Amino acid sequence: MAPQQHSTGAGAGGCPMMTSTAGAPWPNNQDTKTAGSRGPVLLEDYQLIEKLAHQNRERIPERTVHAKGWGAFGRLKITGDISNFTCAKCLQKGKETPLLARFSTVAGE
Repeated sequence: MAPQQHSTGAGAGGCPMMTSTAGAPWPNNQDTKTAGSRGPVLLEDYQLIEKLAHQNRERIPERTVHAKGWGAFGRLKITGDISNFTCAKCLQKGKETPLLARFSTVAGE
């Protein structure tokens, strides 16, 4: 989980101090350990890993996947010249290509 604010113990200025999920004081929630001033983030920064793990598992109802939709199998026949959009050989004029199309919707019930 992300750091939590607890009223026990006070940080600087008498403000509540943040703690990790294990209850350890977490004085700085905005910076991370890196290898040098512009280096990569270090895996030893357990506070950042804990913060990211919580964010990754957070459920946001608006982002829940809606498994509604339909699909179609068929063949796609290119009847016009679309060579200015693609150079794929299977999408050149006169070519016929197997196709699977999936359509889904979130809006409307």
